Amino acid sequence: MNFLEGLSDRLFASTQMVAQLHGQGARTKIPSGILAEILWLDAAELAQLYGDTMTASEAVTYVRQSHPNHILLTILNGGNDRG
Repeated sequence: MNFLEGLSDRLFASTQMVAQLHGQGARTKIPSGILAEILWLDAAELAQLYGDTMTASEAVTYVRQSHPNHILLTILNGGNDRG
């Protein structure tokens, strides 16, 4: 079974939204707590590093540096979980 097939629709959709915002270079600030919840990240750590809000690109940067096997990177790599 493909890794992406095992995800809940909600998790996949929210993670895909972050990937699309990043890909479009959107500068929209999103509450870091919301990003932490939808990406299954540590809200306290994100708030400490980025404050109350952050962009999707900042979330991608954080994930690339601290969670190399995160689903967000799999989506950004077109479904290839090996990068």
